[in-house]
Amino acid sequence: MLKRVITGIVFAVVLIAGTLLQGWLLRAILAFAMAVSHVEMVRAFRGRGHRPIAWVGFLYCACAVGIEALTATGAVPYAGMTPYFGALALCAIAGMAQVVFEGKPDFDRAWTTLFPLIYPGLFFTLLISMQHISSAYARALAMALAFFTASVNDVFALFGGMRFGKHKLSPAISPKKTVEGSISGLIASVVFSVALAAAFQAIAHKVSAINPENVALPPLWAFAILGLFAGALSQIGDLTASMIKRDCGIKDFGSIFPGHGGMMDRFDGILFCAAVCWMFFRFFGL
Repeated sequence: MLKRVITGIVFAVVLIAGTLLQGWLLRAILAFAMAVSHVEMVRAFRGRGHRPIAWVGFLYCACAVGIEALTATGAVPYAGMTPYFGALALCAIAGMAQVVFEGKPDFDRAWTTLFPLIYPGLFFTLLISMQHISSAYARALAMALAFFTASVNDVFALFGGMRFGKHKLSPAISPKKTVEGSISGLIASVVFSVALAAAFQAIAHKVSAINPENVALPPLWAFAILGLFAGALSQIGDLTASMIKRDCGIKDFGSIFPGHGGMMDRFDGILFCAAVCWMFFRFFGL
């Protein structure tokens, strides 16, 4: 337990540092996490007897890093997710071309090659792309919500399930999760999202240098809705990862984090949560 707590604290400190400092430090952290997550996903599939083409995912990681570098330095104008989608399509075509040219029908090889391009691949690029939110103030809030709403959800779902849990949520995928724990996590996610947005607004009101562009955040009720959906999707992300691990016959995706497992074990819910945060901040024009 002590090892798990220490690892969790270190992981949180790294994410907090990335959220506050942003820029190239955060991009480097996310690019590393994306590459490691791809390795873990491919290794899990291979352990089950599947034959994914690993270089396709690495090519997409390289393309994503290249696109981010070009847009971050201003070499090319930022165009939202369009370049990432283009790179994703080209990498998928390259992977399918290899499967086809191998000369035999192998749908198993095809889908296990394509799946990691989406999860974790595309989900990580949504997270990385949030670095282009217009102001550092809104960007820090968006990243904090993406990183920590899922963690708050996990913690309160765990304790809520231990205290009140009676009805299994998805026993075939994750036997320990309960409906009561899930509801506890959702409530905590809503409270956390609203409280964090309110704190950002209060601090910016007192210290104008934190929000020099005077960016107006959406109303708090909107953050309550965000918290609800972010919490729900983080649970779906957690269950999705559990489903993959159960099918592949593994307990964890890796061992890079002592007591916590692999990179995907830490980012499973965060990636789904980040997708909601990306859409939320894009919807409100931030």
